[in-house]
Amino acid sequence: GIISGNKIRGNAVDEHSSANAIHLWYCKNLSIENNSVSHHRDGIYLEFTDSSEVRNNLSEHNLRYGLHFMFSNDDIYANNTFRQNGSGVAVMFSDHIDMVENVFIENWGSAAYGLLLKEIYDSRLIGNEFVQNTIGIFAEGASRVEISRNVFRENGWGIKMRGSAMDNQITKNNFSGNSFHVASDAKTNYNRYSENYWDN
Repeated sequence: GIISGNKIRGNAVDEHSSANAIHLWYCKNLSIENNSVSHHRDGIYLEFTDSSEVRNNLSEHNLRYGLHFMFSNDDIYANNTFRQNGSGVAVMFSDHIDMVENVFIENWGSAAYGLLLKEIYDSRLIGNEFVQNTIGIFAEGASRVEISRNVFRENGWGIKMRGSAMDNQITKNNFSGNSFHVASDAKTNYNRYSENYWDN
């Protein structure tokens, strides 16, 4: 299936009475590309959707997430822009997700982040930009994720890594102008940081 070239505008005011712009449930081998979605609960929502691609979309001004993954595996999302959503993207209870060259910008608020990684495994986060988010990446229960060659600029926190996030590789990233580059609630570091640039 292909969902391409659509402009979908909603009038969402609160989450419980709003719907999603593009909602996929029990799907496989889909392509979601070149769409513009705004003012919904979630811009794009995937549940039990495997081996699919989300590319070149603009998702902005949505109440909850620009893109929301639940129980979906072997997917890729690349070259998308997530701007001024309640939070940018949530990837939850999924594995083998490639997240490549996306822009997470101005997802700002008391409980907002550019990207939430919750119970995600064996995935890659390569060449993305996190700019002016409350938290660039919030990781909880994330394991064996490669976080490489990303830019974290002018966020409140670049990365918040919970103690339950283990065996991740954080390499060759650029951290500049963040209030805090990396924060953790664990006394022991269970992740590998190498070859990153820290402006301070």
